[in-house]
Amino acid sequence: MALTTAQRADIQADLGIDSGETVFTNDELDRLYTRADSDYNGAVYLAWRQLMADAAKFNDYTAGQTEEKKSQIFEHIKAMVDFWKDEARVATNQVRIVGALEVPPRWKDKPSE
Repeated sequence: MALTTAQRADIQADLGIDSGETVFTNDELDRLYTRADSDYNGAVYLAWRQLMADAAKFNDYTAGQTEEKKSQIFEHIKAMVDFWKDEARVATNQVRIVGALEVPPRWKDKPSE
């Protein structure tokens, strides 16, 4: 199922990217939405997972007094994956079927007349 233009804009906003960036194409966003069974939160979660897999290849760099800690990118994305995992779980577990058992009434003595 294809996303609407508004949904694509929402997903891009939730991922912190704008439409000018080529992080995900429209077809890739549609594929994520299909993989998530048309669940918006699930699609955003899958997108963050893909970004985390890409960020895993970054390494820290130090030269003299210049230092880059690109491993922080992975940690920040991992936090977003955890957040959206919980969001996706909440959305799919909105209804719970709860069984109810009938409790028989207690036998009470009748007052004497």
